[in-house]
Amino acid sequence: MTETEKAATNFGRSQTPREVICAYAFVKEAALRAVQEVETRFTLPEFDVLLTVLTEIRDGLHDELFILPLEQGGAGTSLNMNLNEVAAKLASQRAGRVFHPLDDLNRYQSTNDTFSTAVTILAYQDLVHLEKKVIAWQEKLVSREQQYAHILAPARTEYQDALPITVGQMFGSWAGPVERDRWRLAKLKERIRSIALGGTAVGTGFGAPVRYVFAAEKHLRRLTGLPLARSQNLSDEIAHLDKYAELAGGYRLVAENLFRWAGDLLFLTSSPVGEFRHPNLQAGSSLMAAKTNPVLLEFIQGLAVEVQGECFKISLGSQSGRLALNAFLPFVLKNLLTIHSALSRALDAAVTLLDLLEVRENVLLDHLAHSAALANALVPLLGYDRVKTVLAAWEASPPTSWSSAEALLAQELGLSGAEVAALLDTQSLTTYLAPVKEPL
Repeated sequence: MTETEKAATNFGRSQTPREVICAYAFVKEAALRAVQEVETRFTLPEFDVLLTVLTEIRDGLHDELFILPLEQGGAGTSLNMNLNEVAAKLASQRAGRVFHPLDDLNRYQSTNDTFSTAVTILAYQDLVHLEKKVIAWQEKLVSREQQYAHILAPARTEYQDALPITVGQMFGSWAGPVERDRWRLAKLKERIRSIALGGTAVGTGFGAPVRYVFAAEKHLRRLTGLPLARSQNLSDEIAHLDKYAELAGGYRLVAENLFRWAGDLLFLTSSPVGEFRHPNLQAGSSLMAAKTNPVLLEFIQGLAVEVQGECFKISLGSQSGRLALNAFLPFVLKNLLTIHSALSRALDAAVTLLDLLEVRENVLLDHLAHSAALANALVPLLGYDRVKTVLAAWEASPPTSWSSAEALLAQELGLSGAEVAALLDTQSLTTYLAPVKEPL
């Protein structure tokens, strides 16, 4: 019975994720090239066969031979053995000689340095991918900030009308945390790029020539095109997973900001408020023909919750390492892949929603016209107590439109229509007071 079959008996059978196979095959090829560089272990035809097999594995031509789930004990040893056995068998069938899965395919290697390196490759690639999606979300919010800079709305604190604001300023506020998410993810790339390759079992490099270690790193950078760098503390790189807990912290904040943003829009698109309109994308009910649902917002929030749960699992996995190794790396990898999938879909949905979201300018103006927010905006001009008096008249006969609000203010304040219009100008209501004179 092969080691792969033993692992399948212990952990069950499941298709190993395609991206895991690909990343690990990159590591194996880099190691193989380094071995050949330092000792010319194989004849040129044998070496070509091995490279061809690893390329085919990387390209997905033999995925059916990778039958192990990521949920497994042994710190990833079973995944390493599966790859070694598959590559050795395929190469042996073609080369007319037997390749040993360990002596040939695992030379100068341990699961602990090679699997760790494969996880780093995946984590870095997924981080770059998600960073691009966060940037797309941020840029879409900023474009809406500019597009809606002229539309007034009631800003609310604690669900109560507070002061006027522009819809553009609302989008600018939403873009703020996303800008920080973008910055955080960019900084995390530096944390993630360190690799353990060459450290062998416990980071000491036992059994591996120094020339091999440097050559393997060189080949891996060239093969992947990633700015990977050998850790300056290989024992630490193998023993600890806190860099993934830190990465999960960045992802968790993206998810929190998605959830918070979607929550704001759920309120603003709700039937009683209706200042924004969620696109009608599908039937809202099997019974109620006129029912529509904010399906994208709910989808985003559900995925955001899933991401936060996976991030917490990574923290638990990180703290569960003991002594010279963290055996829970396969589980942490599974969490990272789930996060990537869920967060990617949530960010795509956010951009799609922004393309389809309708800002209902007339509703916003009507709400602002009979809102206390408009009265509050008069405090700098009239003073606190005078506004209270105006508010009493406001509440006794609430304006039903922007023009009726202007008429009421003209009557209460003894101002002309032009003066009231200047008072309620968008710029006047939503920015700093004009200075009496230019500041020194």
